[in-house]
Amino acid sequence: MSSESDTFRARVTAVHKNRWEIDPGGSAVLGARMDGAPSELPVVGDWVTAQTHGSLCRIIGLEPRRGLLTRKRPGDVAHDAVVEQPIAANVDLALLTMAVDDDFSLRRLERYLTLAWDSGATPIVILTKSDLAPSAHLSDLMTSVDTVAFGVRCIATSTSTGVGLDELRTALEPGMVAVLLGSSGVGKSSLVNALTGTDRQAVTDVRDFDGKGRHTTTSRQLVPLPWGAYIVDTPGLRELQLWADEEALASSFPDIAELADDCRFRDCTHGSEPGCAVLSAVADGSLQEERLENWRRLHRELTYLARRVDPAAARAERQKWKSIARARRALNKQRPD
Repeated sequence: MSSESDTFRARVTAVHKNRWEIDPGGSAVLGARMDGAPSELPVVGDWVTAQTHGSLCRIIGLEPRRGLLTRKRPGDVAHDAVVEQPIAANVDLALLTMAVDDDFSLRRLERYLTLAWDSGATPIVILTKSDLAPSAHLSDLMTSVDTVAFGVRCIATSTSTGVGLDELRTALEPGMVAVLLGSSGVGKSSLVNALTGTDRQAVTDVRDFDGKGRHTTTSRQLVPLPWGAYIVDTPGLRELQLWADEEALASSFPDIAELADDCRFRDCTHGSEPGCAVLSAVADGSLQEERLENWRRLHRELTYLARRVDPAAARAERQKWKSIARARRALNKQRPD
């Protein structure tokens, strides 16, 4: 058995199928294993306690998290499975990445925002490949982002020209952990390479026939940046099902949440109820019908999830970091433009 002196603290930097890579703060990253139920296993960004154990280390403890970015596990529709799939822990910033080409989607951005707010991380919208868009079109895209991501910072970047990279570096303060979220082919790995100043991540071209990319990142990795920040590169998310709650949805749709306060019925679903302030806003053009329809879609998804998951247990787990998310949003509102 290992002695007490062989016990050490480390951060998880990569997750493979049945093995973890952990960094104890030295020059070497160590391989490690851990036994336990899937819900008890560490993810990228977790802090753990480990012991030396032959050629591999053994993880013996998981420290409390201050936040968890998670989604409903995709697939297994036939068995109607409802299983949480954590993506990264202890994340400060969620970089919601979209290319300025056909990948750009406000409806997907609304889904990303809900995921980010629920995790306790502060979202930043990153538009990649900005050199491919005329300046007027790029300006229109950034304006459209503002219509759904209220108060959220938006940075247009290009790894070919270097545009926006200094602004992104400034946002990634020393000690912060940021996670990159986006579809395959939007340039996440190219961003990591540009920020690290290396060819650390493999990069492949986007397919011509459908504009889609191939996964160049095959596992989640915590990548150190030269000035002391960290970035989590994730495989492209072909499917992003929510694992969140109504508070996160309200944070992503603050305009609808504010309108709902004036609805005649407190439990208004904004469908066909009389006296619905949300429907009135759609009728007078102050709220886009597409935005309301996406809110309904996400609301149905979260309502189904709440029915399938023990709400008391979920609330207890999330309450640890929910107050942090609220405090961050309040602080952001107080900051001058």
